[in-house]
Amino acid sequence: MLKIFHKRNIDLQVIDYRDVEKILNKDTYRIKILITRTHPERIKNQNVHPIWISKLEHPLAVHPSQLYIIENLILEHARQQHSDIILDALEYLMIEHGVMSTLRFVGKLRDMAILTSSNFYVSVSDGIDEKTKALIRRIVE
Repeated sequence: MLKIFHKRNIDLQVIDYRDVEKILNKDTYRIKILITRTHPERIKNQNVHPIWISKLEHPLAVHPSQLYIIENLILEHARQQHSDIILDALEYLMIEHGVMSTLRFVGKLRDMAILTSSNFYVSVSDGIDEKTKALIRRIVE
């Protein structure tokens, strides 16, 4: 028998990078899992679990080539309680992995969000062309 999973009132969106702060401050009872290039010490929200993507050798950093570690960290937090997963390092991942590999990663994060009943947001900037934005929207929404 085929079971069909459907979205359980979860939010799946592509957002403007300037709106990330709004998402971080919205629904403060929810855990925010932020995949970012911003150093964790600069993030002041108590309910935010940053995943800092950096090539620096640092105990708080995850190397961009280690996407599996990012996935494991997301699952670890999202399984504890419904969360907001925010990908705010899309362009950096595209530079490191190429567009198609990054889009596959975005699709995997979306599926993880659905399975854990978490909201999923991908922030994009003007640096991404309209064709790529349309592909991202198609994958996420």
